[in-house]
Amino acid sequence: MILVILSGLSAPVPASVDRPNIVLLLADDLGWGDVGYHGGAIRTPNLDRLATEGIRLENFHVCPLCSPTRAGLMTGRWPIRYGMMKSVITPLRQYGLPTSEQTLAELLARAGYRRRGVFGKWPLGHYRKELLPLARGFTHFVGCYNGAFDYFSHKREGQLDWHRDHEPCRDQGYVTDLIGREAARLSRAVRRRAPSSSMSPLPHPMSRYKPKRPISPSTATSPMRRR
Repeated sequence: MILVILSGLSAPVPASVDRPNIVLLLADDLGWGDVGYHGGAIRTPNLDRLATEGIRLENFHVCPLCSPTRAGLMTGRWPIRYGMMKSVITPLRQYGLPTSEQTLAELLARAGYRRRGVFGKWPLGHYRKELLPLARGFTHFVGCYNGAFDYFSHKREGQLDWHRDHEPCRDQGYVTDLIGREAARLSRAVRRRAPSSSMSPLPHPMSRYKPKRPISPSTATSPMRRR
């Protein structure tokens, strides 16, 4: 689907064209059998409903690491073509998604999408501002630059790694809840300002943390508490 969108956005689109809202959900380390509609033991009622009401792609492959997976999603190109295939961008690495690559957000901006939010993990480079979300076509960002951090303190190796746009942010709460809250907030703001989706569509790549290590369940959502 992303490849179709990218191939059709080579020129600006008139404002009168009806454009749907776009929400992309990306979950690290979520296995094929970890959803209810594949017979998994984990309860995923909302994903099950989307699978029932929508189109299921049952033969779909991604990279086994977070940075290559997001690079492919953002560019629509296989990550080996621009040096992002083999590894994760960890805190001290000084490289990122090449600025010569066009991102999905940049192309959607040219297509008339005025508000473009990304929430969650951005492991595509952070040692220069040119690599950060707001420099790669997004207008809103709340999340972290690295994985394997604490879901409650928002720290990686003792350092705060939680940001709102370009600035460090000390939001309190469980990461998965914060990500969902921010995505919903932007969606509500768009509805208030532009009731018609054709006037202000928004794309939301969302990175949900629940399956990702370290395992840090919240007391409200852990299986033991539900029992």
